[in-house]
Amino acid sequence: MNRILSVLFIIFIITGIFSASVYSLPLSDMQVKITSSGHFASFRLYDTAAAKEFYDQLPLSLDLKNFKDAQWMFYPPEKLNVTDREAYHNGKKGELSYYAPWGDVFMLYKDFHAGDKMHRLGINLTGIEEIEKMSGKAKIEKNSSEEQRVLRIKVEANGKTTVFELNNSRASKELYSQLPLSIKVENYSNDEKIFYPPKKLDTSETPKADAGAGTLAYYAPWGDVVMFYGGFGSASGLYELGHAISGSGHIKEMSGTITVEKY
Repeated sequence: MNRILSVLFIIFIITGIFSASVYSLPLSDMQVKITSSGHFASFRLYDTAAAKEFYDQLPLSLDLKNFKDAQWMFYPPEKLNVTDREAYHNGKKGELSYYAPWGDVFMLYKDFHAGDKMHRLGINLTGIEEIEKMSGKAKIEKNSSEEQRVLRIKVEANGKTTVFELNNSRASKELYSQLPLSIKVENYSNDEKIFYPPKKLDTSETPKADAGAGTLAYYAPWGDVVMFYGGFGSASGLYELGHAISGSGHIKEMSGTITVEKY
């Protein structure tokens, strides 16, 4: 019996690792803004059929309903076509997701549980702390072209260039405003390179990081920007700033003084 339990436990662990890798979704350029009771939050949508169907229904003015004191939800007029690939849901504060059995879109303002019928639609960009303060009716609309302006930076080291696309969070914009920088890069652990910008970044409207290779992040307790070249995951105080769109393979070899510039 113990041997059977051991085998089942191993299968459970392997399945969990497999799920985490299978359900990685690319982000799109679609962004939405949700406003309620004088508070607003913005989200960047994934590049999925369900997210596109949701985006195409905007603008909407809908009633918000609270669930479990952890999320605000609303019901778009048309149900979304979802796939199993989109169903892996981390249940983290700031997520925008869709619960297929009920047909509701929901914003998490507290960590919740994961579920295989909760389909990810997008990640929070700004206003993560504003979600909890919402109530009543919500206006859901596409972000303006100015609000969707893509910010990119380039990091040059040892004659090689890595380009990161920022997520338009408050912290990423504050980093962007400090550029250009000529700064020392340091090794940390076996999966990241770090540097310390002159001024600390405000993380109040910045999504928590679930870091993998190519993730650009900020570790608030130390005040350092982190460039990951290996898988990591999440940690208290770790916030996502963006991700590498080219040259991610160069991060591991960075050393000495690097230049960080607007791109």
